[in-house]
Amino acid sequence: MNTRTLLKFLTFIFLLTTVFAVKAQTGGTVAGKLVDASTGQILDFATVALIRKTDNQPAKSMQTDLQGNFKLTGIPDGVYLFRATFVGYISFTKDTLNIKGGNTVNLGAIKMRPSKGVLKEVTVTAQRSQIQLSTDKKVFSVEQSLVSQGGSATDLLSNVPSVQVDVDGNINLRGSSNVRILINGKPSALTGANLTDILQSIPASSIENIEVITNPSSKYDAEGQSGIINIVLKRNAQTGFNGSVSATAGTQHTYNGSVNLNYQNKLINVYANYSYRKGRRIGNGTSQTNTIDSLKRAFNQYQVNDQEFRINSNNIRSGIDFSLDPKTTLSFSNNINIRSYDRFQTGGTTVSSPLYNQTINRNNTSTGNGNNLDFNLDFSHKYKKPQEELTANVGYSTSKNNNTDNLNTAYDYSTGSFTDYSLLQNNYTIGRQHNVNLQADFVLPLNHNNRLEMGYRSTFNKNDNNYLVDTLNNATNIFVPADTLSNHFVYNEQVHAAYTNYQQSFGKFSIQGGVRLEEALINTTTTTLGQDEKHKQDYFRVYPSLFLTEKLTDNQTLQLSYSRRVSRPRDRQISPFLDRSDRQNYQQGNPFLKPEDTHSFELSYINYWKALTLTSSLYYRLTYDNIQQIQSNYDPSGIISLTKFENLKNASNAGYELIAKLSPSSKIDLTGNVNVYYRNIEGDPTLRVASTSGYAWNANLTANFKPVSKLGIQLRGDYQGPQVIAQGRMKSMYGLDGGLRYDITKTLNFSANARDIFNTRKFRSVRTYGDAESSTVQSSDRRWATRIVLFTLAYRFGSNTPAGRQRQQRRQDQQQDQESIPDDAQPGNGGGSQQGQGARPATGGQVRAPR
Repeated sequence: MNTRTLLKFLTFIFLLTTVFAVKAQTGGTVAGKLVDASTGQILDFATVALIRKTDNQPAKSMQTDLQGNFKLTGIPDGVYLFRATFVGYISFTKDTLNIKGGNTVNLGAIKMRPSKGVLKEVTVTAQRSQIQLSTDKKVFSVEQSLVSQGGSATDLLSNVPSVQVDVDGNINLRGSSNVRILINGKPSALTGANLTDILQSIPASSIENIEVITNPSSKYDAEGQSGIINIVLKRNAQTGFNGSVSATAGTQHTYNGSVNLNYQNKLINVYANYSYRKGRRIGNGTSQTNTIDSLKRAFNQYQVNDQEFRINSNNIRSGIDFSLDPKTTLSFSNNINIRSYDRFQTGGTTVSSPLYNQTINRNNTSTGNGNNLDFNLDFSHKYKKPQEELTANVGYSTSKNNNTDNLNTAYDYSTGSFTDYSLLQNNYTIGRQHNVNLQADFVLPLNHNNRLEMGYRSTFNKNDNNYLVDTLNNATNIFVPADTLSNHFVYNEQVHAAYTNYQQSFGKFSIQGGVRLEEALINTTTTTLGQDEKHKQDYFRVYPSLFLTEKLTDNQTLQLSYSRRVSRPRDRQISPFLDRSDRQNYQQGNPFLKPEDTHSFELSYINYWKALTLTSSLYYRLTYDNIQQIQSNYDPSGIISLTKFENLKNASNAGYELIAKLSPSSKIDLTGNVNVYYRNIEGDPTLRVASTSGYAWNANLTANFKPVSKLGIQLRGDYQGPQVIAQGRMKSMYGLDGGLRYDITKTLNFSANARDIFNTRKFRSVRTYGDAESSTVQSSDRRWATRIVLFTLAYRFGSNTPAGRQRQQRRQDQQQDQESIPDDAQPGNGGGSQQGQGARPATGGQVRAPR
């Protein structure tokens, strides 16, 4: 570890230790508690704020604690407006609070009324942050990500703190690709083996927010070594009829459009979202491979690759909620994704060796189409006892993917006694996937200080992939089946789980312990040349979790947590078929691959100041049976490499992450993320993989500027430092994105953004591998996508426009003021509305989308 990196690491540790200091404050105080108006349930991590009446600027804000309490202290003398906001609830406004001579205003128990949906419009002048922080998760708001507008779900995820996207479009969380992806809190066929292409097909405009949970409790799926990323799709549930439309056009022939419609009354809520995306992604790369064989002969090859990916997709989400009675809701929702795509890959390889010199030219094209269908039936019932609730879900999803690869490779020899030839090959992939989810969760409050949660979930997943290959017979000029290259792979998985969690509060200290019991039944069948190869993996495991939380002050929370996680190998990772579609780089799965077993520890600290929120975490993950892609030489010359999945003994990650949200004024908002970690991978001599370790770090900074009320500007920069991998090292990478939005009217806005402005994002690596007779060093650089610029025009209409919303909100706030304010509080009147900004921890056995 060099001196510069060490100094940065020590600086971040110093920040972690110094933020515990709390300075004494003088001035007035505003205190109270937020609860659900109908159930009495406490609303923790809701946002309360004071706004100065003189200039309409924010003066102080914070989030409620685990018991829903808040206490705003150190308030200068003056007249203020009080506002409480929470996701899924009507905002509460209390006007004309007089602070004078350090007095205390106790607002008592403020009853918040559910809104049946997320209020999305903001009428205060303060810049709303794009991320909400709490000790157990981070919620990223799509609406505030200007640099992602007009892009895909992949573009949006790459802008979320703690999340990275690698060169192949795979999602990484805190440096680990073993992360669980959920859609609306549930497993889906959308998150199957072709996840990369599907995320590219989902427009960012159809996503409500992204939730990141780095150390989930036992009530969540145990799947995912580094945690859970939940993609919440839009519902747009607001009273009356409302909607919005948007259109995007940009470079690289990119065009997007979306339409959102919603109608709601006291009995039903009907919503629909349609999004269209047409995009193009251009990438390229180079590779230099040098091999020394057993006779000390040098074989060298240099590759140049260019690729283009085009996609057309249609995404439809709709649903209806029925209020069977004031405490019972039945909901039906569906999501349909229909897409087609084309890939074009060209490249050349030059090979020099003592035996021959060779040039290999490739010209490959791929065409494909697919669809995903998701259907969910949800039931929710709240009992008379506050916080007691039963929820249930029946979900079914299915996907189809058809792909055709036309591979054209020409081999030309300039020396040696070899004959030039061409290889023409067609690959046909027919994929089918089916998912079923059955789930029930129950929350039972025992008294005001403790509660019990329990639930059950069963998932059934079948993935069927038929891979057929034809090759051209040069003698007859006819394509004939290549049975040795074809295979049929079927993956069947059942996971049955039951969990229980118990939470107890002792004043400012609370403890939550839980255990999840999971039985996994996995069967695979690979058929090649009419012969079946079957493999079976059945195992039962216990996944405990423990959370210790201390409310140090009204603005500070400390949490120590532990959980056990699992990462199950799937699909191509365990298919024994040798994939030779890339003639220089073969791939093969491992049917004997064992699941990873991870023990995760995390110490989190969150502090709220007037203009600054800090969330910092020390974390440690120890993973047994660590799954890695191991590269070796398929032939002694090293011209062909073989990549195979193997279990190494163990791997560990220890790190420190800091997320800071700074709002020095209503015109500036900064969100920064720094992750410094030490990675250790224990090697395996039998696989010729040496142990490796080293420090790494990544950081990003998002800045929002609002120079005038109608104009917003956003810049985002990111940096990924060098890091170790199983057989080498990844080099550093950095990039800059930018966007702006201008409100033409109160209902019409224009935005523009550019991603990778300076075309600097390249994935570069150096790998060293070999066997007892040869050794190979490979240096490569690859680009996921080049710079793209997009322009978007958006219009909203209906009851969610400022005029309609103000009339409706005024009536609701006036009614709530009359019922919620205690007799000793000062009288006030209703005001505007604001979207809830608190990040509420999900309950039940799934990550729950806001209603």
